[in-house]
Amino acid sequence: MTGLQVKHHLPGRIRFKIAVLQEYPDTGAWIKQALLSIQGLHDIRINEAACSIVVHYDTQLLDAKIISARLSQLDLDKSEQEESEHEFTRGDIALNILGTLVAALLPNKWGSLPTAALIAPAMIEGLSDLAERRVSVEVLDAIAIGLSFWRGDYKTAMMTQSLISLGEYMEQKTSRNSDQLLADLMRPQESEVWRINGAGHRELIQSGALQVGDLIELQPGSAIPADGVVISGAAFINQSTLTGENVPVRREEGALVYAGTTVHDGTVSVRVEKVGSEATTARIAQLIYESLSEKSEIQQVTQDMADRRVNITLAMGAAVFALTQDINRVASVFLVDYSCALRLSTPVTFKSIMYRAAQNGILLKGGSAIEKLVTVDTCVFDKTGTLTYSDMEVTDVVPLCNNNTGRDLLAIAASVEEHSNHPLSKAIVNAACHHDLPHIEHGEVEYVIAHGLKSTMDDYCLMMGSRHFLEEHESVDFTSYEDEIIKYEEMGRHLIFISHDKKLIGMIGLKDHLREDAVATLSELRNLGIHELIMITGDRVAKAQILGDELQLNQVYAEVTPDSKSAIVEQLKASGRKVMFVGDGVNDAPALTMADVGIAMCEGTELARQAADVVLLKDKLYGVAETRQLAQLAMSTIQSNIKLAEYINSGIMLAAAMGWLSPAVSALLHNGTTLAVLGRSVALKRPR
Repeated sequence: MTGLQVKHHLPGRIRFKIAVLQEYPDTGAWIKQALLSIQGLHDIRINEAACSIVVHYDTQLLDAKIISARLSQLDLDKSEQEESEHEFTRGDIALNILGTLVAALLPNKWGSLPTAALIAPAMIEGLSDLAERRVSVEVLDAIAIGLSFWRGDYKTAMMTQSLISLGEYMEQKTSRNSDQLLADLMRPQESEVWRINGAGHRELIQSGALQVGDLIELQPGSAIPADGVVISGAAFINQSTLTGENVPVRREEGALVYAGTTVHDGTVSVRVEKVGSEATTARIAQLIYESLSEKSEIQQVTQDMADRRVNITLAMGAAVFALTQDINRVASVFLVDYSCALRLSTPVTFKSIMYRAAQNGILLKGGSAIEKLVTVDTCVFDKTGTLTYSDMEVTDVVPLCNNNTGRDLLAIAASVEEHSNHPLSKAIVNAACHHDLPHIEHGEVEYVIAHGLKSTMDDYCLMMGSRHFLEEHESVDFTSYEDEIIKYEEMGRHLIFISHDKKLIGMIGLKDHLREDAVATLSELRNLGIHELIMITGDRVAKAQILGDELQLNQVYAEVTPDSKSAIVEQLKASGRKVMFVGDGVNDAPALTMADVGIAMCEGTELARQAADVVLLKDKLYGVAETRQLAQLAMSTIQSNIKLAEYINSGIMLAAAMGWLSPAVSALLHNGTTLAVLGRSVALKRPR
């Protein structure tokens, strides 16, 4: 963005003059959503006519230089146009109310002057729409206010103007508050990252503690926490959230990597170049823009209904004038407009429910997600990290050869597994630390995504992971140990197998922790109309069925490979079901995207959170049921608002057409109805 000038600056508030905005009309909404992605911004006001942008910010997180740099980076050639509207403030409301009092108290000829000045913007907007041959609610408002002014009824004109501006202010304020909260929640969450210090040692820290110049190690599944340059190694990076391209790209020494993208495969060391609000925000901006600007189907339907009702009101007014020649009645009819309540209540309801959900630890990405949640009849759960906690506990260490003891086997496994962030790896490392086991020397570690780890020990290949990985991919023979394996599987253990020189040398058993709220969540989902509950797991059939029976699931898919999760969801959809998928891992992203509604758990990977329609911000499974409840509440409120607006406004219009209502009473009743409907929607922000 060129031609950027700082016109006024106080700590926490800065005003820019951007002359080039004249060449890009109706881009204010796009600019605002782009800026919302910057951490530390509190409020943004854009006056396109004056080519100015006012930004309120947190002085602890930002300064004028950073904000100026972010604005300069915006490419207006890529902006999306969206018809802008005047942003109403409390000052506008106060001014209109003062104008109403002046019009009521002063003699008519004196009351006309402030009234004419205050209604002028509404009249100009209505006439502009009419000049473009567009019959809108602004046209009706302008005609109704204009007729009252023409008749010398300045009090009614100002009362109408005040009520209209109050309704607009309520809708805009709710949207602004919700947008800011949702923008805060959509920013990447802090994560753990391995930092390499000056002595070459690795330490686990929070990504928020990173500083420019730090050296970090990134592994498969890691969310990249900051912009940086690859110093060593090579990896495939999933940049779909930044570029929209789902195919991972190779990045090696000297290449740039960006915050918000994810390591798909490989391990790299990266020097941090930018952190915090300095890091790339294009992905976050796009996510926020899409979530907050996307219109759901019912939103489009109510918008179309509102547009049609404008024509009905206009036709009704014309008919009344043709039959009665009574300007009073015509003004009363034009002041009854169905479209206000219809047009405003749906987005306000969605924003209020999104706000309330966020307060409850649930991030709903747009009205479309809410609408689809209501139609779901099938819920598919990934097991580990979803129905069960991801932090498993080592219960058994079983040597399968005479060369190693249980302590030896656990020490070997932990020495290799410490290079992975996988929950199973963490459990094994924690068990070794608990027993104060020594580190065993080994070679470079290769992570085989969704399968296991490879390394070397004593110049022979050392592998650990699932049976499928060792048996099918690495040709390790399991025949001699079937009875031992079955014994532990029947106990419900999750088994990690270890081979050395292509020979099975042992296995480690881990126990799942079923979530305390799993049973209550499944029961509530059935009460809410989702009767088909399904679990997907990589466990063997016997082990999976034990949990399936305990939870009374309708169907269990066992021995599922990561690649086949999305195929199962696709099959269910092909059979006519509306599917909700709940997962948390890197390999859940395709299934989350394939499902009608994808829900990512709190502890899920950044890629899963990006792919999902809903993100649980608290580590509670019951949030899945709460999500369905809130969606049903939103849709029932929208439907009842539509009926209320139709019935009440029809009654008011009939009374106005019969001459039973003066314009002032008609305006009061209609705008009171609109505010009442909006009030019902705004009230959803707070739990009853």
